[in-house]
Amino acid sequence: MMNDKPRAIAQQIEKKQQCHAILAGNLVAKPEIRYRANPVVPIAEFVIATNHSWFDKKSNSYKDWTSYHACHFEGQHVEKHFLHADKGQLLLIHGALATSDKTSKDFIQVESLSLLGKGIHSGINQIICNATLSSEVKLVKTENNVSLAEFTVSINEPGFVESDHHFNGQKIQRLVHLWGKTAEYFAGKVKDNEQLLITGSVSYVSNNKQQQFIDAKRVIICPTK
Repeated sequence: MMNDKPRAIAQQIEKKQQCHAILAGNLVAKPEIRYRANPVVPIAEFVIATNHSWFDKKSNSYKDWTSYHACHFEGQHVEKHFLHADKGQLLLIHGALATSDKTSKDFIQVESLSLLGKGIHSGINQIICNATLSSEVKLVKTENNVSLAEFTVSINEPGFVESDHHFNGQKIQRLVHLWGKTAEYFAGKVKDNEQLLITGSVSYVSNNKQQQFIDAKRVIICPTK
C-alpha cells in the first residue's frame, strides 16, 4: 500500500496589471534631495503642475484648469536631473499611481523623467491601465443632463524592473469617472470583477487634493478568454 503524502495545493497567483502615467508639466518649486541610508539612495519629492485648456460653448471663451501632482523619484538619476533644476522647469515624466502606506496620500511614483527647459506648457496628462472592477457602477445625471458613471477599480501594479527605483509594486484602488453615452453603455454591459482597460487622465477629488481619481476617456471591457 503506497504511503503518498498529500499534494500541496498550488496557490493562485494574482496577475499583475500595467499602469502607465505620462505627465508633462512645470516644477512648482525647486526639488529638495534627501538620502536613504544602507545603501545610500538619493530621493526627490516634488510637485508638477499640468495645465488643460478647453473652449466653453456656454461662455464662448477658453477656460483653464491646473492639476498639481505630488511625485516621488529615487535612484542614481536623481542628482543628475535635480541638482540644477529650478522652479518652472518643464518635466516629462513616466510613472505609476501609488499610495503612501504611512500617510495614505496618493502620488506619482516616477520611473523616468526628462528635463525640457523652462517656460509655461499647456501640459500633458495621460494614463492607461489594466484594472479590475471592484465596486458597483453608479449611473447618475448631472445638472446639465449629462450621464456620469462612477465606480472603483483595483490595480495590482508590478513595480519597476530597475531595482534602483525601490518600487516593488503595489495593489491600489482608484475611483473612476466616465461620461456621456459611453458611460450609459458601460453601465449596462459591465459585470462584477471584470477586467478593464482604461485610458484617461489623473485627477483629484475636489475636497481632498491628495486623493487621486481617474477621469476616463475610454473604458474597454476585456474579453474573458
